[in-house]
Amino acid sequence: MGDIIKLGLFLMLVAAVAGLGVGYVNIMAAPLIEKQILEEKIRSFKEVYPEGDNVKNETAKYLGVPDPILKEVNISYRSGIPVGVIYLAQTKGYSGAITILAGFDLVSGKIIAVKVLIQTETPGLGAKAKEPAFQNRYKEKDSVTELEVSKTPPTRENQIQAITASTITSKAVTKGVNAAREHFVATFGAAKQK
Repeated sequence: MGDIIKLGLFLMLVAAVAGLGVGYVNIMAAPLIEKQILEEKIRSFKEVYPEGDNVKNETAKYLGVPDPILKEVNISYRSGIPVGVIYLAQTKGYSGAITILAGFDLVSGKIIAVKVLIQTETPGLGAKAKEPAFQNRYKEKDSVTELEVSKTPPTRENQIQAITASTITSKAVTKGVNAAREHFVATFGAAKQK
């Protein structure tokens, strides 16, 4: 009986030391991880709206109340003048959440680019949403008209061709872009549209 108690106490001591060690490593690594995430986000902003030289998170100013899809509203500035809007949106795909960035130009009113940041879709199918071939389908689309997903090649300007066998993923990305598009038009106005 005494050996079991000694073994139990020894295992508790080992578990406590291991737990403290993991906690310490986590505390030390957290700022580095946060820095890397921020740097990746800034790089992604440059991909979605390359014309700006500074991006500011202005979610509190432009979003106000929490939105189920839109998570951030970032304004891209060039020489101190607002030139674009970059939205961070999150929707539900086939396998889980899909997080995207959608960039809009304030002068032309067009979608500049869309980038899928995070997805857990099926490899070889929905995961193709991260590929430029799919993301480029949104470029230069007008922000005034709602985008639609089409299983066949687009016949209208507002259509986005779905990824083959991944209509749910395609619709999820388009839902995020449409939420950003609607906010862009409502907040920054259609008056600047061509």
